[in-house]
Amino acid sequence: MIVLTGDEAGALRDQLAQVGAAQSAGGTLSVSANASTSITFTEVEKAAVLEVLIGSLDKVSARAAGLVALKDALASDLGRG
Repeated sequence: MIVLTGDEAGALRDQLAQVGAAQSAGGTLSVSANASTSITFTEVEKAAVLEVLIGSLDKVSARAAGLVALKDALASDLGRG
């Protein structure tokens, strides 16, 4: 399980909303944030989130440890790590 701070989750939701293929994952993340519960992404959502994270982590703060951990976990889960 990867824990994201509120700021990390908000930044990720914003990034996912800007990418058509990732909007479903953004919706899944939004529902989870409102319920403060864990989520499970589909395989398609995992790939979309991973692509968004790969493209955006160089632009975020070094304090985004949760996002880096999420990227690493998704890459490993998808056999791309």
